[in-house]
Amino acid sequence: MKSEVIQIGDATLTTYVHAEAEGCPHAPRPAMLIFPGGGYEFCYHGEAEPIALAYLRAGLNAYVLRYSCKEKAVFPRPLIEASQAMAYIRRHAEEDNTDRARVFCIGFSAGGHLAAALATCWHRPEIQAAAGVCGDESRPSGAILSYAAQSGGEYRHKGTFCRVCGKNDPSEEERALYWGDRNVDENTPPMFLWHTAEDGCVPVENSLLMAAALSQNKIPFEMHIFPHGGHGLCLATEETAYGNAAAVIPEVAAWMPLSIDWLRRL
Repeated sequence: MKSEVIQIGDATLTTYVHAEAEGCPHAPRPAMLIFPGGGYEFCYHGEAEPIALAYLRAGLNAYVLRYSCKEKAVFPRPLIEASQAMAYIRRHAEEDNTDRARVFCIGFSAGGHLAAALATCWHRPEIQAAAGVCGDESRPSGAILSYAAQSGGEYRHKGTFCRVCGKNDPSEEERALYWGDRNVDENTPPMFLWHTAEDGCVPVENSLLMAAALSQNKIPFEMHIFPHGGHGLCLATEETAYGNAAAVIPEVAAWMPLSIDWLRRL
């Protein structure tokens, strides 16, 4: 594996790229751009390297974006960073042996909000201009939303949208700019959604509303709602439980192999 840290504005992009054996060429690999959660207060480590290594083991190249948080999280800054990271992966596809046509993203909680924003707003002219990208080089080939705080309505995670809008009580109009399910259109890529019904932090309705929007716009999607488990489960295995037995849930851990199967079908 080859790993390095790339500076993208105030954000950092950590690469986890297969070191191809000399004399044994491998077909260009799909890639996964990862947005950890943390309410735009920080980027949670359990949703960073462990996720990258899981996709690396599945044969993908992986990249973790630690995007701007706290006062710097006011949009569109994190979305511009995400757009630049997606473009970076495609622009360095040859040296990393990445397939430009198969560059996906995944986000967890607030990182899921960012993944949804990238998937639904990547083509906005003002975002592309600010990020210095063009065409569809910042468009994800598909997006995985993991207990994503994507909806800005009744079921929103208030802290996420306070950070996104830069104020404690943003209006509906302000929230709507980066309100995932409201911004789905024909430019939105396929999605894989997963959540737990018991999530007490980001209500499961966030995934249900996104699924409804995708269905209405005829965007392909796959969704898994697991009956038990709280918020922030990461891989739902001992690797990311960090001693919390309640975070080890084998049936929820199935989301990772399910997502890999979905990627292969795409």
